[in-house]
Amino acid sequence: MHAIASEYEVVKQTATWPWPPDRAFTESRCQAVDLSQGLIGLVFRGTDLVGMMGLHAPDTTSQTGATSGAGFGYMFARAHWGQGYATEMGVALIAEAFTRYEWPAIEACVFDDNPGSARVLEKLGFAATGSCSGPSAAQGLTLATRTFRLARP
Repeated sequence: MHAIASEYEVVKQTATWPWPPDRAFTESRCQAVDLSQGLIGLVFRGTDLVGMMGLHAPDTTSQTGATSGAGFGYMFARAHWGQGYATEMGVALIAEAFTRYEWPAIEACVFDDNPGSARVLEKLGFAATGSCSGPSAAQGLTLATRTFRLARP
């Protein structure tokens, strides 16, 4: 996973992965998670690691107590972009999440300059709900993003 996190073109499209790569950060992201909080795992093609994908429990806003959608994220090695892995794994992960959890929706944000990730979300049934901004730790910037939402079927 650290080799994937060492690809700048990959991590620059994530909110939290740092650049230069940090082995301790990578190790922290590869730890088992509390299943009550979500599903996160590595994605393999045979024995080759191609990326990681996960869903985490919705946040509750402190002012209203309203629940937002669960968060969805993924990161794949550049050599495996455009091969359908994110879509295939996303279908399975989302189906399992809606079976396992009572989440009202799943949400994801994509940087405006990442049309490939936006296409993956659209293929998975997400609808764009608006524009906002979000951090890119690797770039050290706050960038324009699009927010996507998939309601519980």
